[in-house]
Amino acid sequence: MAYSNILIAVDGSKCSMSAVEKGVELARDLSANVILLSVVDMTSMVDNAAVGAIIDKDMETVFEDEADKLLDVLMKKYPYEKTRKIAEEGIAKEAINSIAEEEKADMIVMGTHGRTGLMHLFMGSVAEYVVRHSKIPVMVVTSAEE
Repeated sequence: MAYSNILIAVDGSKCSMSAVEKGVELARDLSANVILLSVVDMTSMVDNAAVGAIIDKDMETVFEDEADKLLDVLMKKYPYEKTRKIAEEGIAKEAINSIAEEEKADMIVMGTHGRTGLMHLFMGSVAEYVVRHSKIPVMVVTSAEE
């Protein structure tokens, strides 16, 4: 199978930074396109309904702007002319698979676990969900410090 579109999911964690490095390296080797994706998952930022009610559209915009800035930083740190970015609000584990499908990605690259540091056996809940539900190959990368 030829890989021409590689989606790399990032959240700013050490594992996702390693995923960007490995994913861009793989894309270069294959002359594939890179889609850097950062999903602003508001559900992971609140623990209860009372706090959730405080987060309004202005706060959501702040988080989306931060995601966009993260993608800009990564594009500068790992320059590759076939890279584009997407910052979107949604539930991360679901959005990664649906955006991969929409963008006709041939592979997803992501970290084993994200900013929460939660691990379910060997992988975080988002990575585990993506692997279980993806219709395309998923490369899961750990950070060098793991």
